[in-house]
Amino acid sequence: TYEDWEEGSPLLHEVMKKNEDKHFHIDDLSEDLQKYYRLQTDDKKDATPVYMQHWKKKFSKFNLLLGKFKILAKSIKDRTVLNKILNYFKKLKNNLKKEYTTLEIKADLNKKFIYVPLNFQPERTTSPQGDVFVDQILMIEILAASLPDGWAVYVKEHPSQWWLRGGIMYSCNRYPGYYNKIASIKGVQLVPINTNSFDLIHHSQAVTTVTGTAGWEAIVRSKPTLIFGYPWYRDFSKLFRIKDTESCKQALQKIERGFAVDQQDVINFLKSFDEATIHAYVEGFVDKISKLNKQESMDNISKIIFE
Repeated sequence: TYEDWEEGSPLLHEVMKKNEDKHFHIDDLSEDLQKYYRLQTDDKKDATPVYMQHWKKKFSKFNLLLGKFKILAKSIKDRTVLNKILNYFKKLKNNLKKEYTTLEIKADLNKKFIYVPLNFQPERTTSPQGDVFVDQILMIEILAASLPDGWAVYVKEHPSQWWLRGGIMYSCNRYPGYYNKIASIKGVQLVPINTNSFDLIHHSQAVTTVTGTAGWEAIVRSKPTLIFGYPWYRDFSKLFRIKDTESCKQALQKIERGFAVDQQDVINFLKSFDEATIHAYVEGFVDKISKLNKQESMDNISKIIFE
């Protein structure tokens, strides 16, 4: 548990210190983490996070069409259909998908590049956990200003941004001109949103994120990771915590010289994480894959809050 989101978990810090000189094996992990680790390190299996699978299914073309029919039927019934149609056409002029696709360039995987998967916004993963880097363009500008000669930055939008927020809708975090601003930064290019994230991780020199899952997926695949925020894996000892251009340049220089993540460090971190955490969930759809029922999950969460 956290008492301070900037400081992290005191218990995890304590356990990591206790385990720092040990050499754990994958068999020392709990059953669920063994399964997770093997999934992440097996290139033949689909390691897409369960929440992404959930949202992708929910926002499939069929479900979207069904949802539009329901809205249309309700609008006809309450006589607001004309107003909704007019509002729809007004929003078309701020089409974020169109802005993005006119700027995207297919990724050249033979080139040296840093992969930057954008965080979904607005969400606590960037506000507050991103601190000033809730503005992800600031992160990209620092990264671009720190690049070794001949390297590029590949930026990819988070698929859920359009699934959940809508391509013709925008919030304070995605506004008309947002993608134009990113694409205008020297050395930076937007890659198609359907580019496989694991392919980008595999071929990249490093992955950079505020707090995104892709940063951890890179670590598990022995790729260097630069974080600008405070993700759950922020205490892993072999990642780079970036605050400014100078720390970014130093990190990229180490990576250019051949720095890579050792899997022994990954397993040791997972073992410490295992010992310092409880089994529970808050997302409704996770109960479909968890061995805990809802009551057991609530009991575990309640117990740690009371303690």
